[in-house]
Parts: sequence; structure tokens; C-alpha cells
Amino acid sequence: GRKRPEFNPALEALTPASEKKMRVAFEPGSVLMADRAVRVAGELNLDFVLVSNGQEWRRPDLAKGTGAAFIVPVNFPELPKLPDEDDWEQVSLDDFRAWDWAAENPALLRQQALEMALTTYGLKEKKDFRKNLRLTLDRGLSETDALAALTTVPAKLCGLEKQLGTVEAGKLANL
Repeated sequence: GRKRPEFNPALEALTPASEKKMRVAFEPGSVLMADRAVRVAGELNLDFVLVSNGQEWRRPDLAKGTGAAFIVPVNFPELPKLPDEDDWEQVSLDDFRAWDWAAENPALLRQQALEMALTTYGLKEKKDFRKNLRLTLDRGLSETDALAALTTVPAKLCGLEKQLGTVEAGKLANL
């Protein structure tokens, strides 16, 4: 005698994720919320990845504790351009720290032995990708890790490592 549940297309769309046929990307918004995203993914038994918010340098222990793979946007904050010397006093120390640490964040994630893929997600100008990638290399990311973050790791995270990621016979390649 119960009323039949109403059909909900949003819930239907989540079925592949709940059956682990599709990877879920969580964008936690802060390093503190990454732990919550991991707990939710664990409760729902999801195959997941975290989108970095660029603030993992604040609590590398929490990032490492997630054990998750990260997709890291290379959209770094810019140093404010202020006309007068006195204007610099209006910029908070936290803003300076975020600007200073942004390019080092990918290297920090690798130092924590976390899998990481780099992306242009969030970049206003896609042409800034190379410049920002160079900054990450200058701030400690090895060339080997950068190459993997652009090729093999994204292929693995997308479940396409048998078709993409390396230059081998039988795989797709665009050189």
C-alpha cells in the first residue's frame, strides 16, 4: 500500500557512479573540505578524484591523508598591480602567501606521494598554461612528474591508459 517513488532523472544519472562504472570528481573548495569529500566518497563507495583548490600547501598532511588522486588546475593568482608603495599595505599576508605558494602546490602534492594530473581548468587565458607550467617546474615539480601529469596520469584517471598516455604501437598518438 505504499506510494510508488517518483521518477527522478537526477538520481538516475548517478547510477553509473554508484555502480563504479564512472569516476566522480569532487571539487571540495578548501583543503579542509577535501577530507569530507573523501568520507562521502567512502560512504557511497565511489571511484573518485579530487580537483585541487590550490590551497593544499596550507595542510599537506590533510592532502596526504586523503590518499586521493588530484586534478590540479594551473590557474595561479597574480600578484596585485598597485600604483603606490602605500597600497601594498592593503594586501593581506594571506593573499601574498597564496600567490607565493600557488606554483609550488603541484610539487608539494607529488612530495606527498599523491597521483596528480595537470589541467587548464579555470584558466581565463589558455595561452598562460605553458607559463604556469614553467613556474611549477621552477618551484620544484620534476620534469618527469610534469610529463606524467600531462600524459599517463590523466589517461589512467580517465580509464584510457590502454589507448592513450604513452607512445606505443597500437595506441593513439598525436606528435
